[in-house]
Amino acid sequence: MTNLLNNHRLFPRKAMIDVFTDLFKILPELIDELTPEGWEKSTYHALFHLNAREHFFERLYYRVIDHNFDLQYGTDPRIRKTGILSENPTDEEIWDVLNTIGTIKSDYKKQPNSPELELASLLAETLFFISRCLYFQSKDSDHWLEVHPEVASNAAAIVARDLGIFEGRSYMKFPHIYSFKRRLIRKIKWLPLMKIVIRAFQKTNYSLVYVDYELLEVIDNYLNDEEDASSKIPNYKNMEHYRLGITSDPDLDEVFDNAARALPSEAVIAYFDVYGDWPQGYPPTQEEYFAMYKKLGDKG
Repeated sequence: MTNLLNNHRLFPRKAMIDVFTDLFKILPELIDELTPEGWEKSTYHALFHLNAREHFFERLYYRVIDHNFDLQYGTDPRIRKTGILSENPTDEEIWDVLNTIGTIKSDYKKQPNSPELELASLLAETLFFISRCLYFQSKDSDHWLEVHPEVASNAAAIVARDLGIFEGRSYMKFPHIYSFKRRLIRKIKWLPLMKIVIRAFQKTNYSLVYVDYELLEVIDNYLNDEEDASSKIPNYKNMEHYRLGITSDPDLDEVFDNAARALPSEAVIAYFDVYGDWPQGYPPTQEEYFAMYKKLGDKG
């Protein structure tokens, strides 16, 4: 297949620093814009903190893990060994184990917070989320620039340090989202954050383009039908065929029609809200993607 990696580059750290500098200078205004009822009442703030109930269940979770290990393998003679639960334990078996856990004391204390640092951390994540769907492109190059999450976080931390946002803290590190709360990220309203970041890029020499890799792969399979079938990426006509494992040769008209009818991602919607138009490459068309495929092939 045409080597798509040849057209990839990493988005430069310097450009991220410039954008984050502009944004971090107005963090208080952005906080008011995003959360008019107060940052601490927002879902954004909740990602970084546990309330009393969540703190208790976190303690319970770790206590269950420790206690279950002791029941099976521990050396404390005061704890009766029960062995491993059956593969499909009944509710009664599970509750019998839970009832052997001692009292869990609640020592919950509300942790201090910094709305500015929490928002700065989220803006760095937002930049990465945008680049999972839209690629950056400089005005003097057609390379697709993608954001590395650690580079984005590092660039944001450099700016926060230089602007004194870490002032009064013993270490320069953004607050972290609790690992078991990361599953809630899909429930957070990223659209307002994406619009803020995309707006900031209006003052730069970078634009955003939409590229659907799967469509380029479909074109590659269509043009290289003589290749070994085992090396091809399987094509499924619909989700039902995918579930049943039924593959078929792609119908290009149908594939592109389906792609054009699919709802746009949050990043694409954010772009439209900011610019009043869709990004280059969206919605995808056969003509445009065949031209893109040929151009990538010519570049080698």
